Amino acid sequence: MPDSEILRVMVVDDTVVYRKIVSDVLAEIPGVEVVGTAHNGKAALFKIKTLKPDLLTLDIEMPEMNGLEVLQHLRKEAAPVGAIMLSTL
Repeated sequence: MPDSEILRVMVVDDTVVYRKIVSDVLAEIPGVEVVGTAHNGKAALFKIKTLKPDLLTLDIEMPEMNGLEVLQHLRKEAAPVGAIMLSTL
């Protein structure tokens, strides 16, 4: 599969175990590359600039900046990244 068809995903969750599980599951999907992880929304916004993911998996409740706040920021900046809210609430 050409690189242009690879979906670059960043996993954002404050729980290390969930970051690992989600990353491992996504890594098994052909055409998906996990390009990084972040433990909260602030870290995610910082890493998005360099990692340039196509898609985020976002936990809703996280310290410092939650997933909904990340979405608001991305929409305001018109960032070209999709998001899936993924939570264990």
